[in-house]
Amino acid sequence: MVETPRSQYAQIASELRARIDDGRYPPGSSLPSETRLAEEFGVTRVTINKALTLLRTSGDVKVRRGADTRVRSLPRITREAGQPDGLESRYREIGQVSAPPAVASTLRLGEGSPVLVRRMLMLAGGEPVQISDSYYRWSTDEALLREDVDPRSRLAPVRFAEDVTVRVPDEAEQRTLELEAFQTVVEIWGVAYAAEDVPVEVRVQVMPSHLWKLKYRW
Repeated sequence: MVETPRSQYAQIASELRARIDDGRYPPGSSLPSETRLAEEFGVTRVTINKALTLLRTSGDVKVRRGADTRVRSLPRITREAGQPDGLESRYREIGQVSAPPAVASTLRLGEGSPVLVRRMLMLAGGEPVQISDSYYRWSTDEALLREDVDPRSRLAPVRFAEDVTVRVPDEAEQRTLELEAFQTVVEIWGVAYAAEDVPVEVRVQVMPSHLWKLKYRW
């Protein structure tokens, strides 16, 4: 039985999170059913459902439609600025598109100008953990259309700038990253500059906030 005055569902969520942290509920394992948890804690299933919603929001557990509630299988990923992340990558698109307004402005192009986009999905343990879309001025260099060519190696950037925002994912991001509507994502808007401060790349990375830790050095 949990105690008052702290809300019962918050207490239960804290207890379940402690069990996850100490390994009683290992990564990828199923939690007991709502009925069993309600009996254990002496509360209604409505209260248990609220507790599980807190855990889903924080990313500690995941619920698949028609399935049980499972503990998150992935540990938190550290992203250190300027360092490779070691994730598996899968290209979703490489080709020419009209520059979105913000991209055109950043690359100092006219709105709707043609740009090269390279869209990637990053995975860890087979699970989607990041969407990464990179934009470049359109070039006749066909090598930039190849998956095995890194445009940065040909553009020689000398400095980088990033803006970091936490927001709610849109529907497409929810589907791609397997998120729920109430979870949040971190968006990193990165710009690479070549000599004479010319912007040569815009990279937009979107990642579930509960899966990532961002690390910066000065």
